[in-house]
Amino acid sequence: MSEQKTKLQKYSAPALEKGLDILEFLSLSDTAPTLSQLAQGIGRSKNEIFRMMIVLEERGYIERQEGDLFKLTGKLALLGGDRTDNSKLAELAEPYMHRLAEEIELSNHLWVPNSKDDLIVINSVSSSQNYGVTVQVGYTSPVFSTSAGACFLSELASDEERLAYLRRIAGDENPDALQEFSDQAAVCADQNYISLGSVESNAIHEISTPIRHGSGETVIASLTIPHFASALIDNRREFVIEALKQTAAQLQASVATRMPLPRTPWHQFA
Repeated sequence: MSEQKTKLQKYSAPALEKGLDILEFLSLSDTAPTLSQLAQGIGRSKNEIFRMMIVLEERGYIERQEGDLFKLTGKLALLGGDRTDNSKLAELAEPYMHRLAEEIELSNHLWVPNSKDDLIVINSVSSSQNYGVTVQVGYTSPVFSTSAGACFLSELASDEERLAYLRRIAGDENPDALQEFSDQAAVCADQNYISLGSVESNAIHEISTPIRHGSGETVIASLTIPHFASALIDNRREFVIEALKQTAAQLQASVATRMPLPRTPWHQFA
């Protein structure tokens, strides 16, 4: 055994190895495994990995699906450095998002596609106020029924296209609900923003606007302002919406000259 290998083994980090085993196994899994299947797959007991799974879930690297199944989020991709499109977009949006938060005294966050049916937050800026709603980077949410999802869906020009996509990702939903969401996306396309209740809480509303690539129709992101439903936001609603739309327009102009058009449209994700 070489001296170098001996030194490497001397400085092992069991907890880190356990976490990396989990992430690597999930990255190679075609389906979302249960905790038991994951433990068996990496040759460890459920008790050994239970606390590690909780931490990875809380930090946004994995998410728990219905039936206690686990899958990776898109957060790892964001740690790949400035070479990824998402990290470039997050960095490019940073100053615009900070100015918006200062101007309207509300937090805002930026969504991009994570898969064919959900979105992920790649940047989030808190307001200067002592209270408010802030969404963490790495948080995922479905396309269907969310304001950010309506922004992406607004790229599809016809009701038929929108409904075909919605049936593909949310076919179990009530047809009337799919039609209503398609109509909301059409409203977003017309007024360049949409305001909907949050899927997480009835007390939270979201105002979102699409970020398009330059002057084209391709939606690459959605900028969202979450807020508590209150008279405070109602009294300055038009001001907040206008500030959001102006910020989106400024970011779009910057994106047009600094980022390539995505090779795969979000609605064609596997």
